[in-house]
Amino acid sequence: MSRKTGMRGKAIAVICCLALLVGCTGCGALKEGSRRERQSQQGQSSQQGERIASSLKDYARSLLDSDGGKISDQQKSALEKAASGGKVSQADYEHAWADYKQCIIDKGYAEPTFDKYDNGIYALPSYNTDGASKEAIRKLNDDLTSCSMLHVTDINTVYRLQLGNPKLLLDDKEVAADCLRKEGIKPKDYTADKLEKDLESGESAGLRDNRKALTCLVTAGVNVTASDETVWYPLK
Repeated sequence: MSRKTGMRGKAIAVICCLALLVGCTGCGALKEGSRRERQSQQGQSSQQGERIASSLKDYARSLLDSDGGKISDQQKSALEKAASGGKVSQADYEHAWADYKQCIIDKGYAEPTFDKYDNGIYALPSYNTDGASKEAIRKLNDDLTSCSMLHVTDINTVYRLQLGNPKLLLDDKEVAADCLRKEGIKPKDYTADKLEKDLESGESAGLRDNRKALTCLVTAGVNVTASDETVWYPLK
């Protein structure tokens, strides 16, 4: 869930850690590096149809087993409900992101305005740290990762999966390509390989200036930002 202008990498820690998470564009806390985010981002090395888990309930339980002692009570409670009921509520998702924002503010940074996509998914915007020292940038990244993991990383991942990847497919590009086809943004023969090539092109084949396309990509966990996105200045 965070990003630095010119350094767009997943750092979540998923959501680095944002989505997160992712979710998900950026270099910072929600996009980002915990086991579950990395699992959902491993499309290039996975076989088509491979799944992250047998069910969303099982996945939520696995997150509780691995992270239950390292996350906030609110995030833990939301995961417990997902493990028993198979979904994260919109209210719990919104609460997690509000807690994440407050954590960032409490660390002394400027208040971020989260990107919100058509289906309600949030992502931390790209950020600019021009003129800051290496130590300040390192602390920012550490703080974003810490806040993300504590409050929103796991919830962001589960919520994105239930909205955009109910089959729990491991290949994020496969999930995104399927969404682009269903939305009529790309033709019926559009594949994950074609998406990969489009993302590698300078303008991302028009995907970055199409809001519906961005919603497909971000929800699937693909690291991409809007062409007109507003940059956050956390150190000002």
